[in-house]
Order: sequence, then structure tokens, then C-alpha cells
Amino acid sequence: MKLSLDRKEKRPIPSQAGRIAVVTGASSGIGLYTALGLAKAGAKVVLVCRSQARGDDAKRLIARQSGGNEPDVVLANFASLKSVDNAAQRIADGYNEIHILVNNVGAFAPVRELTVDGYEMTFAVNHLAPFLFTNRLVPALAGSGEERRKARIVTVASNASNRASIDFGDLQASRRYSVFGAYAQSKLANVLFTVELARRLPPKPVTANCLHPGVVGTGIGNVGGVMGAAWSLLKPLVLTPEQGAENSLYVATATEIEGKTGLYFVKERPARPNPIAEDRHAALRLWTESERLVEAALEKAHASV
Repeated sequence: MKLSLDRKEKRPIPSQAGRIAVVTGASSGIGLYTALGLAKAGAKVVLVCRSQARGDDAKRLIARQSGGNEPDVVLANFASLKSVDNAAQRIADGYNEIHILVNNVGAFAPVRELTVDGYEMTFAVNHLAPFLFTNRLVPALAGSGEERRKARIVTVASNASNRASIDFGDLQASRRYSVFGAYAQSKLANVLFTVELARRLPPKPVTANCLHPGVVGTGIGNVGGVMGAAWSLLKPLVLTPEQGAENSLYVATATEIEGKTGLYFVKERPARPNPIAEDRHAALRLWTESERLVEAALEKAHASV
């Protein structure tokens, strides 16, 4: 696999020397450029990838372009909550401190399919997996944060969330499935999760924010068929993955937003999210249901061993 990361960052990133950053979905697209930007700024980066081969390619490339700052690779399949749980445990065991977590991994399923846990793929990968992954790593983040420089949790959402609703009666889209509806609901879940997480973190020295990266020409739309062909035509007209990473890097590192939490960022500025994201009852209900679904999947996985 050949990759090129020659374009320089648009904005200078404050030094991240001495900080450990975990980036999911880091072998390509926005995640790769986010990891590269953090490594260039001096952070020790942990790449969470599904493929060992692609993870190793990203590792070599980042080391080469960051002046020898070699990242680590941890494998995780975000379509398996057991795999996510195991990866989070390996990271928590392997690093005394974590200062930045970027939940970047995402899925866009053209037809309804189920994960190994029996959950709808888009909802599981985009929401349940980062919900579990983040909660497992909160103790490590809280242990590294300080009042003057808090640890940061950054979740890549989307402005697709603005047009979404949460169907608590059918979160798995078993009665009706729409590729765009499922994706939008999962991105609204990202925002609701961020808002509720921010409420739960105090007095821990950790902030939680989410963002819209822009319409970015990543591989998420390479799904084949008519939809994949349309995406191929659209990609040259939208942001590059490197440009898409700029907002993630801003929310993860900018000094001027130190201490800000529970916000949704667009173009490096706080923006008004979908009004549903401001519904405390909806956020709490989603959190409770997410806990139930995650615990059920993990109990089933452990029982089958």
C-alpha cells in the first residue's frame, strides 16, 4: 500500500511532547492524518487499527514523516465488542497515562448487516464500540489529566446528526433500514454520548467534545454499486482526509479551548448541535440503553469461551 502525506498542517499544533494519544481507525483517512499531526507535535501515538498490515504501513509512514517518532499499533475490530474491550484493556495495561483519545473509526453500511454481537453494523461500530472503548479508558485519562492541562476525549461525529432522530424503539433498524438514516442516527448518538459523558466526568480532569470534520473524501464511501460509483465521482470535489483531520487536531490540542467540554465543533468553532442533543432525557436514555447492549454482548462473548 502506497501512502503520501506530503501536505503540511494548516495550523501549527501546540507541542504534545510527553503526551500519549490514542487514535482509532488510524490506518487511513482522517485517522491517519490525525495520528500524523499528533506525532509531528511530539505525542507518543497509539494507532488502533483493524489490520496488522495496514497498521504497520501507517506506523512506518508516520515514523518517517515525524522525524522518527514511531507510533505503536494495537489491533481491534470495532464490529466486535469483545475485541474492543480487549484492545482497551491492552492499552490501559500498557500505558500508565493517556492524555488524548480520538474516537475516529466509523462505518457506513449500504445494506443492513449485523455484527458478531447481533447488532446493526453502523450503530454498533459508530456508537456502541466507542462508547465501550472510551468508558474503559476514562480511568487512564483521568489519571493523566491536570487542572491546568486536562486530558481530552474527542469524538468524530458529523453534521449528518443535524437531520437525525433517535428511534429508541428500533435502534437496530430491524423494521426499516436506510443507509443514510442509520448513519445519521449513529452520528447523533456520538453527540448525545459526548454531552452526557461531559456531564459525568466532573470532577475528573478530562474534557469530552465532538466535531464535524467536513465532507471528506475518505474510503468510508467505497461500498461498491451505484452508491460507491457516486462517491468516487464526488471525492475530488470534497475535502481531502488531511483537511478533514484539521478539526480533529484542533479539538484535541488547541490551547484556547482548554477546559471546554460537552461541545460540538464545526470549522474549529463551537456550533449548535441538533436540539435532540440538548435533551437530557434522551442522552440519559441512550447511555442506559448503550450500557445494557454492551454488557449483554460482553456477557454472551465471555459465556461462549
